[in-house]
Amino acid sequence: MKHLMATKEDVQRKLDDPQHNGKLLDNQHQVKDWLRDVGEKEYKVERLLDEYDKGNCVPAGSCSLNCFSRYKIGRNAFKLKEEITQLTTKLPEIKFTGVPPPKPVPESSKIAGKKIGSNLDVACSYLADETDDIIGIWGMGGVGKTTLLKKINQRLLDNANMGFDHVLFIEASQNSQLEELQKEIAKELHLAPDSVQKDFFNALKTKNIVLLLDNIWEPVDLVGLGIINPYRDDDDSTKPYKYKVIFTTRSENVCARMRASKRIKVECLEPDEAWALFKHNVNLAVIESDEKFKKIAWQVMNKCGGLPLALQVVGKAMSNRNTVQEWDDILSLLKNSGTEVVQGVQESLLPILKFSYDNLPRNIQECFLCASILQWLRKDDLLELWMGLGLIGDFVNLQQAYGKARHIFKNLEESCLLYSSDDVYVRSHDVIYEMAVWIASDCGMNMNKWIVKRFSSFEVEITSINAENWRFANRVIVSGKVELLPILSCQCSDLLCLMIQINSYFKNIPERFFSAMPNLTYLDLQETGIEELPKGMKCLANLQYLNISKTNISSLPKELVYLKKLQYLICRNLKGLGKVEDGLMSRLQKLKVIDIYPYGWVEPEELKLWKKHNSIKAIGMRVVSQEVLQQLSCLPTTQLYLANMDNLISLSFDTLSCKVHGFLQSLQIHSCPQLKELVMNGKWESSLYSQNP
Repeated sequence: MKHLMATKEDVQRKLDDPQHNGKLLDNQHQVKDWLRDVGEKEYKVERLLDEYDKGNCVPAGSCSLNCFSRYKIGRNAFKLKEEITQLTTKLPEIKFTGVPPPKPVPESSKIAGKKIGSNLDVACSYLADETDDIIGIWGMGGVGKTTLLKKINQRLLDNANMGFDHVLFIEASQNSQLEELQKEIAKELHLAPDSVQKDFFNALKTKNIVLLLDNIWEPVDLVGLGIINPYRDDDDSTKPYKYKVIFTTRSENVCARMRASKRIKVECLEPDEAWALFKHNVNLAVIESDEKFKKIAWQVMNKCGGLPLALQVVGKAMSNRNTVQEWDDILSLLKNSGTEVVQGVQESLLPILKFSYDNLPRNIQECFLCASILQWLRKDDLLELWMGLGLIGDFVNLQQAYGKARHIFKNLEESCLLYSSDDVYVRSHDVIYEMAVWIASDCGMNMNKWIVKRFSSFEVEITSINAENWRFANRVIVSGKVELLPILSCQCSDLLCLMIQINSYFKNIPERFFSAMPNLTYLDLQETGIEELPKGMKCLANLQYLNISKTNISSLPKELVYLKKLQYLICRNLKGLGKVEDGLMSRLQKLKVIDIYPYGWVEPEELKLWKKHNSIKAIGMRVVSQEVLQQLSCLPTTQLYLANMDNLISLSFDTLSCKVHGFLQSLQIHSCPQLKELVMNGKWESSLYSQNP
């Protein structure tokens, strides 16, 4: 691998050599593919070494299995070595050639039309024009700005970057900070995430760059971002390196404040264009079966006002409607809403899009609201959220719950309501997010039903005035730097879900804080700095889900026994937890999931009581004795940490979880010096490799 990396660095030096500026590679695609393959091999090596370092192949009596067995690590290492050797021999020749600059788009096509094709030609003509450095693309949400920017990106890639060294596509958001954008740019330039600012600026200063910034809400400081002297003065006719900045925004004012030399307004589609897009998303054979059907479908399409996002979402929702009567009913609903998409008036779009939400089963509607409003959740965290809120329904084991979650997500993805970013994080289009917030507020009638508050670093306390709105809230989500919570003076009888997460500043909960929310069912305090739960939490008689993972809590309070309806107790990574008091959890008769992995453990007698609980579907815990180990074959374990078992000689996977209800995902073994044998059958090997929902 060292030889391959040295070869890669040599190739990169040749590509970055200033003497080649303005020239193109004869075999650019081959070189890019080779560099991409090297990057993939580098990632695989790092991943394999990481698994090894975590103890997956540790000698001297210490063993850990976390998705891979010793055999699989060795087999993968051998295979990877062969791939690296083969890649080293396939190094393409680096040969540059001079090329003329790209031909500008004819003047006649510079008039921006409503079709994406004409806008694309206009944008590319500006790229070829050396006087246009900053280009703004603006228009209402859902009109196709991001689609246009992606097509510009693809046009650049298809034309050898049009002479630029790098084309950087950066996705911004409503709350993006300069540092976050710099990190994304550094990633695109293959700079280390912790690169000093000087290295970062030098990397930008010595390259010809096209920066594509998607979805900015406020002007971006291009100087601070690293674009040196971005605003061309009249006497600045020559520069050693060229750059282009193309951004998308909803506001023409942002274009003005960014000093965009050219602006492209993306407008809604003309009826014939809208009809073509709409037909692409519905059952074409059905709507063209007779003229009456086609006429109704055309009217439904017209209610979308030519907005591409609305055409896609409504079209997808109608794709399974196969009778004239169904379409006629939907048309009546849309007409009776009294709204129509008016260009530039976003609020009028929401009732039209809401039809796609109404088309979902009730439990999936709630799943959508949670996923959309809580943007950028990891898929596995989203599953746990859905489970804790009771949206998944009942399940035999965690594997079945994962299957249900995948089905729900696929349903929402096919409805164009959610999408996955890098197959890890879940999010939705900004307009869909706005629709979710609008629906959650009873279509704008109750803005305090869901309270999502993200505090800045300057706000350290939720004041009584802010908390006063909690009396009307159904769900409250708080993040950011919050140190203090108020003693609530009002009764929050409607509050069902409270999430205060990922905040090390938050360390104390007032003793009587929970007394104001008697109907709370979901409480998530994970990754906060709290050291204990108040005794007053025993008043949470309706609580079904409690998550205190990655906090500073070192023991579970006796008051937990009062939470008779508790189904999910999630206490992962509590470093000081250790032994859980006997009888504490066995007295909670409705527990479905117990997760005290990897530090919490219980005595064998406690496990015997757990066996009598038919409700328990998943257990994660530490195992510290042979007696506990012998109890596991009758329990639905999902995560196990075996530690300090001096007399353990042989271990069979068949004994680690219930054969019918078990779904073992993770097994770690540490400090078991006498362990000589691991016996794994196909079933457990399969489950160990399937950690994500």
